[in-house]
Amino acid sequence: MLKQRVLTAIPLATLVIWGIITQPENVIFYSLLVVILISGWEWARLSGVQNITFRAVYAVMIAVAVYFSQQLINSNPHWLSSILSITVIAWFVAIYHMFSKGPQPANQSLSLAKLFIGFIALIPPVLALMLVRAEGAWWLFYCLSIIWVADIGAYFSGKRFGKNKLAPKLSPGKTKEGMYGAVFATSVYSFLAGLFFELQAIELLMLLIIASLTTFISVAGDLSVSLLKREQDLKDTGHILPGHGGILDRIDSVLSSAPFLALLLSLVIFK
Repeated sequence: MLKQRVLTAIPLATLVIWGIITQPENVIFYSLLVVILISGWEWARLSGVQNITFRAVYAVMIAVAVYFSQQLINSNPHWLSSILSITVIAWFVAIYHMFSKGPQPANQSLSLAKLFIGFIALIPPVLALMLVRAEGAWWLFYCLSIIWVADIGAYFSGKRFGKNKLAPKLSPGKTKEGMYGAVFATSVYSFLAGLFFELQAIELLMLLIIASLTTFISVAGDLSVSLLKREQDLKDTGHILPGHGGILDRIDSVLSSAPFLALLLSLVIFK
């Protein structure tokens, strides 16, 4: 399994990094639309949609909603801050719900509420990433790579020091020590990124604070998808990525972190 994961991850990461650094904004946007289209298909499955046609319709609806939302933001950029703020609040509500109630018993019946939540979870991250991309390709790379760094830090710290479970009902493999390792890793990474971006001292300090907070909230996306999988009695959201599962299995942390990170960066760094 580990070998398969590595064989999938290396070319995938290479393609993503190449695309981020070299491709213009419109190519990035349409690439994100494809990712969200597939994610919409997987979200429909997690919501209990068994009919393949209905899944496809839902996925297309999500992608179309993203497209027109971006056009709306292009015409009314001042709306984006409000959209991201509402999204961040929604994620905090989700965090409270997940930790207070945990997953419900496995039930593969259709959930209209989850289908509705899919619009809130899947649309804003694309708007957030496009906001960051407008500041430059390297900022977009930072916003995505910080999640990769967090995952690596959590993995090695959890393996070495992990004893206390973070959310045993949702994801038994995650530990508090892994979380601390993720925060440490992203803090070091963000310090180096701040030097690369030639930030002033106060901006660098704010970036470190933002990175730490983003690392914590990124877990919300991971745990939310884990909760949906448990409630549908599924191991993975899909099978499109050998050794990794589905697209949602790879971008779950981005769903919650991108709106949060983009909002704070736009308020503190980009200005």
